[in-house]
Formats: sequence, structure tokens, C-alpha cells
Amino acid sequence: MFSSNHPSVESAAAARRRHRPTSRPSSRTQHRQERSGSNASMSRNVRESSVISQRGGGVSAGSFTERELSSLGKAMIMASARGDGKNVDGGVVDWTKNTKFRVSKLPALPPPLKTANPTPITAATEGSNGYALVLSHTAAYVWQYTSGDSIPHTFSFPLPNDEQGANSPFPLGSLVSPSANSDEPGLVVVMPLSGRTAYWDSVGSAVAEGLFSKRRGVEGKVPLISGESVTAVCNAEPAGFILSLSSGRLAHLALRDPAGRPGITVTIMRGYGTGMVGGFLGALRAGSSRRDIVAVRAGRILRMGEREIIVATARGNFSRWQVNRSGTYANIADVDVRDNILSAIEQAAPHEVQLRSKDAFVIVDAAVGENHDTAEGDDVDVLVLASFMPTPNSPGALHVLVSLKFRSGGRLDVCDVHVVRCYTTPLEEGKTRPRLYLPRPGRTAFLVFSRAVVLVSTQKPEADDDDEMNDDTEDQGAFEDVVDFRGDLHIEIVGSGPEDVMFDSTPRSDMMGSFTSDTGGTGAGKKIRNPGVMLVAKGAGIVRLEAFDLEPVKKRVLAEPIKVKSKIEQAVFYGVKEDNPLNFQGREEIKYEIAEIEEAALEISQEILSSTSEYLPAVLPSLDTHLSLRAAHLRALAEHLRSTFPPLSKKTMWRLLTDAEKCHAARAVWNVRETHLRHRQEGEEGALEVIIPELLSSDDDIGGSDPIRTWFLRYVGSIEDLIPKAKHAMVEKTGKGRYEKVAMAKMDAEANDIVLAALMKAWEFRVRSVKLYRLDRSGIDSNGIMNNTTGLPPPWTSGTDILQALSVHHEVSVAMIKTLWGPRLASDVEGKEIIERVAEQLVGLAEVCCRGFEERSFWCEQQSGNGEGTLQEGITIKERYIAQRGGWIKPLAELGMAEKAYDLAEKWQDYRTLVELCSEDVVRIEATQKSINSAAAATTSTREAIERENAELARTKRQTIERMEAYFERFGEVYAIEMYEYLVEHGQLQKLLNGFERWRESYLTKFLHSSPRYAKLSWIHDVGLGEYALAADTLLTIATEQEEDQWNKKVQLSIGKLAKIAAMAAGGYPDEQSLRTIDSELELVGIQSRVYEAVKLIGKTSIDTDGAVQIGLERYAGGTLTSKKRAGCRELWKRAFARAVEGKVMGVEEVADLLTLADADGDEDDAGGTLLLGAERGEEFYWALRALSLGGLPLERRKFMEKSIWRRCFLRDNWQSILDTRNKSDTQVQTATHKTAVYKTIKLGHERGLFAQNSPYQPLAPEETFFSESLEELRTRFACADESELATIGMDLAQENKLLARFLERAELRVWFPGVLDAARRDAYGGYMEEEGDGEEEMLVEE
Repeated sequence: MFSSNHPSVESAAAARRRHRPTSRPSSRTQHRQERSGSNASMSRNVRESSVISQRGGGVSAGSFTERELSSLGKAMIMASARGDGKNVDGGVVDWTKNTKFRVSKLPALPPPLKTANPTPITAATEGSNGYALVLSHTAAYVWQYTSGDSIPHTFSFPLPNDEQGANSPFPLGSLVSPSANSDEPGLVVVMPLSGRTAYWDSVGSAVAEGLFSKRRGVEGKVPLISGESVTAVCNAEPAGFILSLSSGRLAHLALRDPAGRPGITVTIMRGYGTGMVGGFLGALRAGSSRRDIVAVRAGRILRMGEREIIVATARGNFSRWQVNRSGTYANIADVDVRDNILSAIEQAAPHEVQLRSKDAFVIVDAAVGENHDTAEGDDVDVLVLASFMPTPNSPGALHVLVSLKFRSGGRLDVCDVHVVRCYTTPLEEGKTRPRLYLPRPGRTAFLVFSRAVVLVSTQKPEADDDDEMNDDTEDQGAFEDVVDFRGDLHIEIVGSGPEDVMFDSTPRSDMMGSFTSDTGGTGAGKKIRNPGVMLVAKGAGIVRLEAFDLEPVKKRVLAEPIKVKSKIEQAVFYGVKEDNPLNFQGREEIKYEIAEIEEAALEISQEILSSTSEYLPAVLPSLDTHLSLRAAHLRALAEHLRSTFPPLSKKTMWRLLTDAEKCHAARAVWNVRETHLRHRQEGEEGALEVIIPELLSSDDDIGGSDPIRTWFLRYVGSIEDLIPKAKHAMVEKTGKGRYEKVAMAKMDAEANDIVLAALMKAWEFRVRSVKLYRLDRSGIDSNGIMNNTTGLPPPWTSGTDILQALSVHHEVSVAMIKTLWGPRLASDVEGKEIIERVAEQLVGLAEVCCRGFEERSFWCEQQSGNGEGTLQEGITIKERYIAQRGGWIKPLAELGMAEKAYDLAEKWQDYRTLVELCSEDVVRIEATQKSINSAAAATTSTREAIERENAELARTKRQTIERMEAYFERFGEVYAIEMYEYLVEHGQLQKLLNGFERWRESYLTKFLHSSPRYAKLSWIHDVGLGEYALAADTLLTIATEQEEDQWNKKVQLSIGKLAKIAAMAAGGYPDEQSLRTIDSELELVGIQSRVYEAVKLIGKTSIDTDGAVQIGLERYAGGTLTSKKRAGCRELWKRAFARAVEGKVMGVEEVADLLTLADADGDEDDAGGTLLLGAERGEEFYWALRALSLGGLPLERRKFMEKSIWRRCFLRDNWQSILDTRNKSDTQVQTATHKTAVYKTIKLGHERGLFAQNSPYQPLAPEETFFSESLEELRTRFACADESELATIGMDLAQENKLLARFLERAELRVWFPGVLDAARRDAYGGYMEEEGDGEEEMLVEE
């Protein structure tokens, strides 16, 4: 497919008129020619010029003008204001560079090539003299591409128009080595169809006289058979040129006669042996095996005027020739190694070729390797580019480099195979034929395709006896990589040529004028040029691709692609330029692990941030430009990662975004410094001049004479350490002595600017860039706070040190304003401006404080996987934020920026601050109105002025109230709750219950019912809404669970009863149970009220409660049970008595303790009386039991307290004396018994129904009242007491047991109690009792 076979036709002219046969492309677009160039394996100063391929498109013939080589005018002209990308050579622009190679655009582009025109062209370059040749159907151009001029001196040659048909192949040409008396190369042009050939030994003379003028130049003609054409020209100097013909024949072209004068001689090379035998038929036979010739390459220079030629066909046939400049030749070997190559490829890459068809395998190009030995018959290294064409099973091409060795005996061995894995694009019809170059020193092969160049290292490890070779390691060079052009630019490589390495001791051909010298060594002198290839790219310009491969490989290494870090760096530092035509988006053939990509991306990001990347300039005159450049590269990194690779982890992208934020923040800080520097007096230090040396003090290199620039170049990644120290400069200044306040304010303003610039720019950048970094799925609000940060590192903008510093910074600025604000400031213009600026900065400080605290607390809340520590940190920060937020915002209103305060509070939903701002504004207005009205009577101000002022205040107050109403509408319940809590806290209860009527039923009702704290307001609100039953239940709850004051409890129960009755009347349903509960509570309050009435005189006459308790002890508790030896019971009585004196609500157990522990050893005649107003001595035990029945205690506690009451009741009287009947009449015994507390208690209990038949309360026998002496029993009542307290009380109760046991033993109380019980019951029922069989009792009533 790479060569054309023309059938024999009548004449060349007829061939041009006829349509091309099917054996060759049917159009000029498909027609191709082989191009040959210089080869690196030739003698040191001999170069093979590039072969101009026959190709083209359907472009009509016409005269060639400057517009005809148009597309080269799309050459990239870098226009960078910073100058980065410029090579040290003038005008050379680097398009990419890494440790392996560099791609650069040369400036020298002739004017005709700068215009836009789609005319097809072909080209070649000559590396030995730095000239380039471009041909179209109408003209040829020659210029020195190494020139530093953007518009080089160009030689143009019009070509004959007799071969300019639509399907005509391109003219063929080659540059010829300069003659002895000229520095300019010669030029030979061959018209492919007619064979017309012209030669001029100097391009300058050719332009002067005309190429085909037949004046001083020479012209000849290639003898072609019918239908035959010339397809390629191979420069084999000093042995002349080799022409490849479409029939497969070869022809030798000599440009000088035996005397050395210019003259064209063409010799057809026939068969094996010398050129002296054969004939016409022999030539045909020799050509028959080479009809698909793809490469004719010049090999070694053998002797004076002789050179070796290697010919390759697409089918895999290789022949070896020797030619002389006189036209003599010899075919040394002709070998078919197709099967051998296929077998070697199958062994080297079985997986890649198992689905490939052998019929799709072709040889594409070949290059002769370097050989330093010029002895005749030596082996020759040949590097071959072969390809498997696409098939339905394998849509991509498979390109292979095969290393062959032509043995001196004619054998051709396959030595090595390298599969190209980074480029699988199929060869395109109608495009330039791929070329293979191996420039000296032959360590890197260049595979030039129509839109890409593949570099493959061919280095072999040097022999080293100390280095053991591992047979399992592939011996395939160090790397391979591909350089290709962007697909959207339609760039095409139309010509190329090799450039050997050059040292300063090696004579250049354009200076020395010789192709044939063999001087210069690869290791001599200083290197002035790397090995590489030159590209003439249509749409791009003149491009040099050079390899850095002079260092030999010391050990075996695996073949591998360029590391992903290098690929990313090229895209970031060179792809950022819009006019760079190279493709940095990667290729599908090259895959990298995500972990490797992430590691490389993070490393590159850090290097950019710290200015340690080798691709960044070390320093620029403008640091802002340097920071901008770094920011641009960081953005380019993100864009490249997003467009080229699969999505990276969220954590990695977050870290990359963090680096970019810091860079932008640093640039903002630098701009702040620049601004302040312009207004700073000479010698005056700013904040950064004080802070940064502190930050760098631990570093060995503090930046020499300018640590500020050093920090911004190298340490912006630690900007989170700079922000907390922004106001350290003020501390430093004040620490050194007295410092003028205005100067401090000035430094404070600069510190505020630094903090605000850094943080606000970072958040702004985050909001703008979150989509670029693929973090938009998590969502982000307008403040730069991410909605989902689970698993991400904490945002640097809200580090704990920064949060602490922000709060302090705000406090310092507020204090600064309060210190300097005043009448004296009016006379100081500079001070006034500074303070006003600080006041304005408070808005920003409040903003960043809110934003930072909100961000950090939100991040902590989402880090459940980090443990409780992080979650607790979030709670702490949230609490601190809520507590301090109002303090950041409210000072704005005090400084006349009320609207800013409202805006911030609304933005951060600080409803409490909104409430306070509005309420305080209303209070201020009302106070002002009151002051005006009060002053009006004492002044002579006109009524109109006062009315106007009052009207203005009224309008402002109305607006504030309307604002509050609007907040109810806008924020709803959350605002309403804050408003109601504020009104409760400030005692504005009337406004709470009567204000904001629209939301009273919805928000206020819910608020008042949300907490028991508001119950005392809730029932009033409920009554106002007609919810009487709810009000009654609320009042009952208040009275029984919350109320401490006895009188209030009575009132609440009474109103609750009325409300319940009203609810029953309104609803028509009975609720007797609730009424009974209220009545029980009222009765219990009545008992407590009797106690209060009995002791209130003591309270009134005592200094304090403690004094009243002491008096009470002396008057009411002088008995055994409350003696000083009974510390537990004594303390219980004191507590209960204190509450009684203070009029506080007592529990039923406290009432029982108070009544039953008093006056245990007293008698009826004691002056102390009873603790219960209107009760006789001894009756208090009944009222204690009655209170117990009303208290609703749990059963165990009730039983415990019931036993305690009866036990103390038995202990109130001296039963040993009462029941001693000796010398006593029945009347005396009966009288003494009736006076006992037990008798009175039983009698009252029966009289008042406490001991009714079905009542759970019945008189207890003395043996039933003993304390079990178990601490667990005590815990039923004293659940919160500790062990020592329980033990103390338990000991006192145990003493009660001992006293009672003494009565049972000595007075036989157990025997007497049934009689006492029966007598008391009979006395209660009037003396008439009848015992039924079932034990039930009935009272007989007599009329």
C-alpha cells in the first residue's frame, strides 16, 4: 500500500492524460511517494536528506505564490508577556520539555508560509547544514531553518507547469551538499512523471539564473518506460543519489561528470552482480521483486566515492547494494525475512498478535544503524518499522520496531523486537508516509507519523562484569513516549528529517561545506545540539524534537512509558498556553493507576505552590506575576486532571483545591502589602515585615535580604500559620515601649486587610472552582462551605488557630475603635480615616468569624468516623459560635452601620441578634421620645420642632416593628422562638402575650407549651384563647410540680378549679376526677397553711430563717426524737420547719416529719402548744396521716411513712406510766388513755372517715410499726442521700424501735392496744358498735 506499480503505457505524456490504474491510488491524494533522508549510521559528517513523499489532495494546478504554502502560516508564535517557554536560542519557543526530550518551534518561517492556503505541500529538512526544502506543484522553497530571524532569507523556484494535473504526484527534490566554494547547499529536482531532472550546485545561483533556463545549470532526464514514474530520491552522497521508480527498479543519479563538472547521468541498476552486465530484460527482472519498495536508505561509506545502500520492500524483502558515484553498482544480497520477523514478533508479543492477520503485516520504513567500522563486508544493523494494519477483529494498528543485522555473508538475522504500545493509530490514506529515524548516536528511534512522533529508546546496557544480568528482564531500552498534535487544529506533518548530535569540535556542513568528511566524535567538546528530528508541520510551523539520550544505560531496565508525573507536568506547564498545538490530553493506549496519578498530582501541586518545580522560573521581577503564574498552573493542573483522567478521589481533589486556594490567598495578601507599601513612610515597617521573619526563624534559609519575597516564593503553603499572627506586629511594637495609638490603629487596619484578603479570596475561589475540582456533587453554599465533607481533611480556612485569632482580632479592633472614637478624633484627619476604615473592616471581620466558625463546626459534625473527640470539638465550637456571634455583629449597629448588622444577622440566621437589634432599637426610640417630651416642658423649643422630631421617631419605630413583623413572615417559628425568649428574659410579658397578634395562636401557643418554664404564662394565654380545660391542667401541673410558694399554690389551684368548672360548663362533659384531685391538693394546702399560721409569728420576730428554726427547736422540738443525739431526725425537722417559716410548699413527708417529731416528751400543759393551728396536742398525728393520704406517694414510700407516723404516735406518750394501774381507779386509767395521741388519732380517723371500712389507711398495732433497719427501705424515700446520711437516719429510727420495744415489754402495750383501739372507735361512733360475723362494724344511730 506504500508504493505504486504503473503498468507499461505508450508514453509518459499518455500516462499523465490517463486515469491511474487500480494498482496505484486513483487520486493525487492517495498517491504516495517515499521520502528518504539522512541516516545516523553514515560516516560522521555525512547526512542523508529526507525523502519527499509523493502525496497530495484534490487541488487544482495553478501558479505558485506566497499563499500556496498557507497552512504552515498557522505556525505557533508564542506571545507570552512573562517570556516563559522561550529557549535560550533567540526566538525558539518550547512547546514541551521533560527529562527525556524537548519539543520546540523554530522562528524561521518564510513569508510565503505564513499565509493561510490549503494547497498540498511536501517537505524535507537537512540536519547537516540546517536548510529546509518545501515543494508544491508549482514551486520550491529553500531556507535556513536554523536562522534566528522570524522572516529568514528564502530562495523560491518556480517549477514547470506540465505536470500540474489534478492527479499528478509532487515533484521530488533533495538538497545537495555545498560545493567547495560555497556555504549554500545545491538543489536537485526531479519531475516524477517525465523524469526531467535539474541540478544547481548552489541555491543562490539557481535563483539568480532560473532552474530550467539552461544557462549555467544542468538538466537531464531519467529514462522511464511507459507508465513508469519516479517515486523517491535517496541522497547517497558521496556516491550520488538513488532513484526509486514505480516499477520497482532502482536508478543511480550522478550530478557531476568524471572531471567534477556539473552534469546529470542516470544509470539503471540491474539484477545481481555489477552494473556492466544485464540489459533491459534484466532490469525488469531485478525490479520485479522490488515493486513494493518502501525504503531506500544510504548505509556506510565504503571508500572514496562508494557507499552501501539498503533497500526494503513492504513484503519483507531486503537487499544490500554497493554503488559508486561513477554509476557502477553491485547487488550483494537479497533476503526475504518476512516469516522470520513475524515469528519473532509472535514470540515477543503473543497476546498482541494472536488476533492479527499475517496478511495485514507490512514493512513501513527502515533506518540503517550506526557502524564505526568501514571495512568492506562487515555486518550492518538495520532498524525496521513494521505494522499490522487494522482488521475487523483488531481495529487499531500494531506498530513494531524490529532490529535486524545484515551479516557479511548475506544472511539477515532478527535480533530484537519492540512493540510500540503508546501509539496504535492506523496509517491514513493520502497522508504522509511514516518515517523512521535513528539519529546519531543512535540511542533513540523517532517514528514520525502524519500527526504524531513516537520516541523509543534503543539503548542497550553497557557490559559490566560486576553487574549480573537477569535473563528474565526485558532488554528493551528505557522508555517510549508519543508526541502528537491536537485533533481540533488539523495539523499534519508533511516533511521531516533527522538531526545528529553535534559538538563544538564537530565542523558543521553549513560552515565547512562538505557532506563527505568523517570528522568529529560524539564525545569531543561541548555539546551544542541534541539528537532529534525536524518536522515541517502544516498548520504548526518548523518543529524540533530532540532527545536527551547521551548518557549510556548502565543496567537492564524495563521498557515503560514516561511517568505520569512528567506527562502531567508537560500539560500543566506547556499545555496552559492556548496557542500550543500539542496534545496534552493523553492517549487511550497509555493507562496509569489512579493511585499513581493522585500521588503525581499532589506532588506537582506542592512543587508549584512552593516554587520548587523545575518548570517554574526561580524568580520574576513582579512577585504578583509569579503568584499569578503559579495560580494559572494550578488551574491547568485541575483542568488537565478533569479532562484527561478518570475521576480522582474526593480527598485528593480537596487537597488540590486547598493548594490552589492558598495560592490565591497569598496573592491577595501580597496585593494588600503592595497597597500599604505605597502609602507607607520610608523606613516604616508593616505587619508582614514583623510576622514573616518570625515564621522563617526556624528555617536555615530566611531569604537573605528579603525574607518577605522568600516566604511568598516558598512558603505560601503554610499561609494558615500567617493569618493567626497577623496582629503580632502590634504586640511587638507595644512591647518595645510606648507606641502612638494612631500608628497602632494603622497597623491594626493592615492586619485586618491581610486576614480579610486571604480568607475571603480563598472562599471566593472555592465557590468559583468547586466544579472544576469535581466537588460540586457534594454541594457548596455561597459562602464556600461544603455541604458534605465526610472523610475530607479539615478546611484550612477554619483551623482552630485561625478561629481563635479571628475572635481576638475582632475584639482588638473593637477596643481600638472605642479607644480612639470621640470628639478629639475630628481634628486628626489621618487618624479619623484609619479608625473609620477599621470600623468598616468590622463588617468583614464579623463575616469571616461567622463563616469560619460555621465551617469548622459543620465539618466536625460530619466526621463521625474520627471518633468522639472531633464530634465534641464541633459541639464546643458551635456553642462558642452561638455565644459570640451577636458580639461580632451588634457593634456594627453601635457604630452607625445598623443595616450591615441586619444583613449579617439575616445572612447567618442569627435570629437572637435580629431580635436584640430590633428590640434595642425600639427601646432606644422610646427612651428618646420620653427624653424629648420631658425636656420639652423645661425648654422653649417650639411645639412644631418637637412634633416633627417625635413624628420622625414614631416613623422609625414603626419601621422597626414592621421589620420584626417581616422577620416573623420570613423566618417563621425559629425567629418567633427567639423573640418570645427575649421578651420572657427581659420581663416584657405584656408584649409577649398581647403583641404580634398574627402569630399568637400558632407560634406563641407552641412556644408556651414547649417547656414547663413557661407554664405560668401558658395558662394565661390558654384562658385568653378560651382553652379552659388546658389552662386548668396547666395550673394543676404548676401547683403540684413547680410552685414553691404556698400561697401561690393555693391561688393556682383555686383558679384551676374555676377553669375546670368553666371548661365542664362550656364542653358539657363531667370531669369529677380532676375536681377531686384539685380538692385534695387544696386540702393539703390547707393543712400546710395551718402549720404556717402557727409558726409565722416566729418568722416575723426572727432575724432570719436560721434564727426562726432555732426558736422552733426550743419551742416545739425539745423531746427525745429531736434531741442533739438524734442528728438525722433533728436535721429533717429543721429543714421542714424552715420551709414552713418561709411559707414554701412542703411535701407530705416533710409535713409528717414536722408534726410527728415535735415535742416527743412534752405534756398537755407545755407552753409551746401545737404546730397545727386549731388542733389539740396529739391530734397532729391524725393530720399527718391525713396529709399522707392526700399526697399520692408511691406505695412503698407511703407504707414507710405510715409506719413512721404510727411509731412516733406510740412514742409520744409514756405508756409505762399510763398503763401502771396500781392504786388507780378505772376512771383515772380511762382518762389517761383518752389523752394519749394514739387514742385521739384513732378517734379522729374514725370520726372523719380516714379509717373507713374500705380505706387503705387503718390503725396499726405497735408491733407493726417497727423500722426494718434496712438501708434499702430508707432508699425508698431518701433516694439521693449518700451512705453516711442514710446510716445516720437509720440509727435514729433504730433508736425509735428500742423505745417502742421497751413499751411493748414493760407496759404490755401489745395487750392493751386492742382495748384502746376498741374504746376509741366506740367513742368515735357515739358508743354504739355491733360486731358482725364477718368483722365489719356499723355505727348505730339513736334518735
